[in-house]
Amino acid sequence: MGQTPKPIAESRILYEGESKFVDALDSPFDKVYWFARMLVNSEFGGIGGKSREMLQLVQLISLAFDAVPFDLAAALTGIKVFLRRVHKPGTKVAAKIERLVEELDAWIDSPKDLQVFKFTIEHVIVPTNLLIDQVPSSDREIAETMIRAYLGEEGEAALASVIEMWDKAGRMGSMRTERVQVVTGFRILRKTLEEMLEEQSIKQLDADQALTAFVQEFERRLSRGVRPARAGRSLEDVTGVILDHFEVEDFSDAPDHVKSAFEVDKLITLPSGWRIGVSCKRTLRERWKQAATLNAGILDESRIKSTWHVITLPGDLSVAKVEAIGESRGVVYVPDSSHFYQMHANNPELSTILRPMSSFVRDIRSAVESTESL
Repeated sequence: MGQTPKPIAESRILYEGESKFVDALDSPFDKVYWFARMLVNSEFGGIGGKSREMLQLVQLISLAFDAVPFDLAAALTGIKVFLRRVHKPGTKVAAKIERLVEELDAWIDSPKDLQVFKFTIEHVIVPTNLLIDQVPSSDREIAETMIRAYLGEEGEAALASVIEMWDKAGRMGSMRTERVQVVTGFRILRKTLEEMLEEQSIKQLDADQALTAFVQEFERRLSRGVRPARAGRSLEDVTGVILDHFEVEDFSDAPDHVKSAFEVDKLITLPSGWRIGVSCKRTLRERWKQAATLNAGILDESRIKSTWHVITLPGDLSVAKVEAIGESRGVVYVPDSSHFYQMHANNPELSTILRPMSSFVRDIRSAVESTESL
């Protein structure tokens, strides 16, 4: 028989008591979390992402501790000089590094603080950099083989399923890799801390602070940088794979200025010389405002006949949004089985601007054929 679960009230008292206990204790390793954030914060220059420079900084601090007698002021001066030399004076990044220098000056006021700073670089920042590099920056390699096989079997009818499968398979595969890396880093850091505990150079709370700081920093960097970029690239990739699989010719990646102006990822060049801009996103979110405010002059200037937006999660769509996009020569594609499409599929006013995802390739071929006959 397992243990009887504790009542919620009893558990709450336990957690509240432990929280007050931790809050009342003073651990210098609480600064591990804050030092890690400072070093990778773009407002402070993001120098923590440069592993080579970080390892050099660790060496510099080690030399400072080897000096007899140890001089904290001299050590801090050396750190400041080193950080200021990383970027050319007078640049925007150099100004940000100066803010980092000022911030560190306020946080490091004892030899122990400097030891914790060195520990942060050596056991949190550099390992996180190395582990993050192992996390896929794109879901493409994980999902493409499976998706091409499925398209080969099911054809155009499988289009909606394929995009959803790509999205899910890629995300799950990438996140499994993330889990492997964070557990790897956690295990290595835990062993280091266990050795330090045996040496009695730290206390248990210090180890707890360091471990949780590592996990928080790893997750923060994944959620702020790696995942959003990967999500965007992933669905850009699936658009290209679909077009390539169905032998749609004359498509290319949209240049950056076209991406930002029209919210599209790919351009399909028609025989007439005009182009269709295509994007594939999970949701439109705020992007719909830009997609809905394109005027004919802007579109004509870039030789864009229409913009097509493939949306895998249409929960934030409304008829008003679709109509606004349609007025700007846009078309919205959503999963055939989605509630939004089922609700509005028979609306004659939306039939040309709200389309089922399964018709995407067929509509492209029709657009190409119609201009070939001109």
